This record gives sequence, structure tokens and C-alpha cells, in this order.
Amino acid sequence: MMRVAILCSDRLCLPAVNWIMGSGLAVAIGMPAAAHETSLLIRSQCQYSGLPFQYFSRKSFAEDLRLWLDAYQPDVVLVKTFPWLIPPACLNTPPKGFINFHYAPLPAYRGPSPLFWMVRDQVRQGGVTVHQMDEKFDTGPVILQQPVLIHPDFTFGMLVSQLAFAGLHCCKALLQGLAAGTLKQTPQPEHNAGWYHRQGPADLVIDWEQMSASSIRSLVLACNPWNKGAATSFNNWIFGLTDVSPAGTIDNGNVQSNLPGTILSVDEKNGVFISCLQNQLLRIDVIYCEEGFFPGYKLSSFGLKPGHRLGHYTMPAHAFQTPSHPGQYPST
Repeated sequence: MMRVAILCSDRLCLPAVNWIMGSGLAVAIGMPAAAHETSLLIRSQCQYSGLPFQYFSRKSFAEDLRLWLDAYQPDVVLVKTFPWLIPPACLNTPPKGFINFHYAPLPAYRGPSPLFWMVRDQVRQGGVTVHQMDEKFDTGPVILQQPVLIHPDFTFGMLVSQLAFAGLHCCKALLQGLAAGTLKQTPQPEHNAGWYHRQGPADLVIDWEQMSASSIRSLVLACNPWNKGAATSFNNWIFGLTDVSPAGTIDNGNVQSNLPGTILSVDEKNGVFISCLQNQLLRIDVIYCEEGFFPGYKLSSFGLKPGHRLGHYTMPAHAFQTPSHPGQYPST
């Protein structure tokens, strides 16, 4: 029976990790030292089943990983959303090496944050890529790929769930192929390689002057749920748009009301409608602020009225949290 060790960190790994643990193939699981829901859940499952679990720190990772491999002697290490590059000296220690699950098509979507950009850019097909790891990020030869369609209504969170179960399917196929010796590796071409960096604070802000209604909606979807929505403001009050819907075009001739970002209505009966570029309308369905999540029309409770205009602003670096992402990447 194949001995499988796992390095992971994000909820994308959960379906596959649960299956491997249940199959009896797992010999050890390692995660970065961080107290988040996925980490606590996997640690609890390991304690219940008696499976060795280890937290790694970045500072001592190279030495601790070597000792971990020596202790548990895995045939293969499956890497699922682990944030650090594997030390070159360890790559060939397991007989079948380290195999990474990258939750986007390679080589087109390398990098630490492809999912945010794919949703934001309205890409319609993603997928899971399984590849042998080498000394660089996301460059090793491809073993398996499974496409995943991205529905126009998918939020970031919905795409993550779809990819997580596609990753389970790929995991089963990989382990079956490794056991049978039937898998082939295909080098990645470089001519269509792309790199998608982590989004910064400015990438999470709605620019009413420059973004179409469709682009705003895509940004909102890309920020839901991990950032609680895309950021906007009024009178220095920062809040998030968590869910919005396209609502056709403006059918009146009021030039002032046509300015992008202008609130045209804000009440429970009619809802909240905002003017966008090219006379497009956007309905605000759900908002988030420090007081909680609310239906859009509750903006009236915070003093917003028809004629008020939402504005672009420079977001402070601490205003929004950083999402977890698939892959192995430096923190800078």
C-alpha cells in the first residue's frame, strides 16, 4: 500500500484530505503554524484518528521537513495549498517526489492568486492542475488536469468549493495512476505562461469612474466571501458591496443622475439602484459594514439618499483581510 504524506493549508484541500485519511493511505499531515478553521479541523481529525500531525514554521521549515520525511518515509508527498517552496534537497527524498495540486490551469494561471483574478476578469473556465514539483513555483511537468467551468454567477467561495471537489477527483486518479504506473508527465510550455500576484488593497476598491456595471459585479463576486465584498465609500464611511445585480439602463434624461456612482433610489420598496458608466444600472442587494451584513436598502439607515454619490478612495492597507490561496508562494 502506498504511503502518502500531505502538506496543506486551505479549505480547498479538505475533500481530498478527508478521503485520503479515510482510505488508510495517509501516514502524516503537515500544515503551517496558524490557528484558522481549516488548520484546527484537520488537526482535530488527526487527533481523533491517531494520524501524526505537525505544524511547521517558516524559519525552520527546511530542517523540520527533512526530519519529517525521515520519520514517516512517505512514497509521495501531496502538496495541497501549502504556502512555501519545497527545499530542493527534499524534492527527491520520497520515491515519487512531491506532487502539487494547483487550483487553476497551468501554465496560464501560475502564481499565488489566480482565482481572484479569474472571477474578476470573467474567465469562464478554470480547473485543477496536478504537477510534479521542481525548484520553482508552478513550473514542474503536468501529470493531470481537470477543467472546471466558472458560471457567471460564481462567487470566489463558490468557485473554491467546485475546485475542491475537482481536486478530490484528481487525487483519486493520481493515486490510482501512481500505483499502476500509467501516468505520464508533460513539460509545461512557456509561451502562454502567466503569473497572477496577490491582490493588493487598491485592487479591491470599486472605481465608479472607470469600471462598467459588469466589471463592478465581477469584482464584487471575486471579493465574496473572503473580503466581505468590494469596497466603496460615502463621506469617508467605508463599506462593502457583497452582492449586486445588473439592472438594465437608465431611461431618463437627468444628466446629473447619470453620473457614475450616483444613488437613484434607496428604499425597501424599490431597492437600491446606482448609476454606472454608459447609463447602466446596478442594484445593490447586500452590503457589509462594521455593524454587520444588511440588505442594500438599509443604506438609508446610514443616511444615504437619492442623489448622493459613492466615491473612489485610497483604501488603508489594514482595511481588508488577505485571503488564503492555493499553491506554494513566498509571503512577499
